Amino acid sequence: MLYPLPYPRKSRPRPFVLLAFALAFGFALMSVSAPLAAPPRSDGALQKKNKESKKEAKKEAKKESKKQAIEEPIEEPKKEAKKEAKKEAKKSSIAPTESGAPALREDRSEVSKLSLFWGIGSEAGMPKPPFRFDKEDLTGTNPKIKVIDANGVKWNIKFDEEVHAEVACSRIVWACGYMVEESYFISSGKVSGVSGLGRAAKFVGRDGSFVNGMFEKRPENIARRGVNWDWDRNPFVGTKELSGLAILNCLLSNWDAKPTNNNVLGMRDDNGAVKDWYLVADWGGTLGKTGGFMSHSKWDLADYSKQQFVTGSKSDSVNFHYSGKMSALRSVPREHAKWFAGIVSQLSDQQIRDAFRAAGASPSETEGFTTQIRKRINELIAAAGR
Repeated sequence: MLYPLPYPRKSRPRPFVLLAFALAFGFALMSVSAPLAAPPRSDGALQKKNKESKKEAKKEAKKESKKQAIEEPIEEPKKEAKKEAKKEAKKSSIAPTESGAPALREDRSEVSKLSLFWGIGSEAGMPKPPFRFDKEDLTGTNPKIKVIDANGVKWNIKFDEEVHAEVACSRIVWACGYMVEESYFISSGKVSGVSGLGRAAKFVGRDGSFVNGMFEKRPENIARRGVNWDWDRNPFVGTKELSGLAILNCLLSNWDAKPTNNNVLGMRDDNGAVKDWYLVADWGGTLGKTGGFMSHSKWDLADYSKQQFVTGSKSDSVNFHYSGKMSALRSVPREHAKWFAGIVSQLSDQQIRDAFRAAGASPSETEGFTTQIRKRINELIAAAGR
C-alpha cells in the first residue's frame, strides 16, 4: 500500500543566531543615523589656552595704563600732596620731649611773594573729610570740638564770631615772620559720631552738620609745652622782634593779648634741631575795637575803622593806642618800629585780600578791612620815619 508523504516541517532558527542578527542590525542603524563623535577634549590644552588669554589681557592692560600715564600728566594738586607727604615723612612722628632753643621769629624773605591765602598751610594740608568726632574741647571761651579727618590728622574746630578774624590775622602774622598754628576756614561740613555736646551743641547739629568752622591742626610731632609767657618776662625782652609782635597786636586790634593766650610749641626744624617757639596762640579777638570785657568788639569793620592806631612819635619812640590785655609795649623804640614797618609794608593789597578771602569774608568785608590795614601800615611808616 502506498502512503502519502507527511507535510514538510519548517526548521526553527536557533536563539544565538537571532541575537547576533539583532546586534548587527542595531550597529548598522547607529552608524547611519548618529553624527560623527567629536574627538575627546583635552583639559590640559584648554587650561593652557585660558592662561595664554589671561596673559595677553594683562599685557594689553599694562600697555593701556602706560599710554594713559604718558598722555595724561599728573595734576598739580597731586604733586603738591606728594611733596607734602614726603615732608611729613621726614619729620619725626613723635613730639620732642627735650627743651629747645627759644625762637620768636624767622625771616620769610621776599614777603611780597608769599601766599596769604594758604599762609603756613597748603592746599594739600587742608582737613580731609569725612570727619570723625573725638570729643568736645571745653577750654577757652569759645565752643570747640576735636575731630579726626580721613588722613588720621587731629583737628580742633572752633565756632562763633572769632573764626573769620583768627584765620585772616594768622596769615598776616605769619607773613611778618612769626609762628602761628595751621588753620583753615571751612564754610560747611559734617562730623560723624557726634554725641554729648555742651556749649558746642548750638553750632553742631544732631546729625553732625556745621557751618563756619575754623579747623586748627593738632599735629603729633609738635609738643605743647603748657607754658604761658608774659610780655615783660620772656627770653626776648628788649628785642626788635618782640616789639614787632606787639605792634601787630595794636595794628590788628587784638584786645585779648593776655599771657594765657601766649604759648610755647616745641618742634624740630628741617635739620632735626629742637626749637621752642614763643607765639600768640589766639588771634580771634581782633579786627574790632580794643577795650575791656564789656567795651571791646571783634570782626567789626565799623569799629575797626574808627579805632585809633598810632597816637604819636618822639625822636626815640613810637606810641600806639591800645586798650586791652597786652600788659606792656604800648610804646616801642623808633628803630624797632622802623624795622617792622619795612617788613609789613612789603605786603600788597592783593595779599591782604587773599588773607580775608581765606577767612570766608564777604567781598565788602574783604575790601573794607584791606583798606583799613593799608591805612594803618602807612601811619606806621610815617611815624617811624621810613
